[in-house]
Amino acid sequence: MDANLAVRRAGGVVVVALSGDYDLSRAATLHTQLLDVLRARPTGIVIDLSEVTFCDLACLRTMANLGRRSTAVGTWMRMAGPSPIVRRLLEITGLCASLPCYLDVDAAIRGKARAAASAGRGVASAVAS
Repeated sequence: MDANLAVRRAGGVVVVALSGDYDLSRAATLHTQLLDVLRARPTGIVIDLSEVTFCDLACLRTMANLGRRSTAVGTWMRMAGPSPIVRRLLEITGLCASLPCYLDVDAAIRGKARAAASAGRGVASAVAS
């Protein structure tokens, strides 16, 4: 099955929807495409894996590397909707610890928005005191 990548914006967040099979032969292209997304310096990146039918370690490593790079430039990154097989690979490799996984894109976006809102309230109340 072919691999496809679609990019859309949801406010300051970029959602990268992957579909199809991602293996070693696609890792370099995936790296380039994800790096292009990161160069735009979004607030956050959500990788939507809900339509991925296969993903090998090379592509997971590519996503993990992007996650580290995004953190270094102040952009958060989350994974959304991995199939049971992909989720198992994320767990086995320990990548779920460094790349938080959510059930779907909306949950991934809300998860970060909620944390940012809480942090903002804490700052506001400290300033008001």
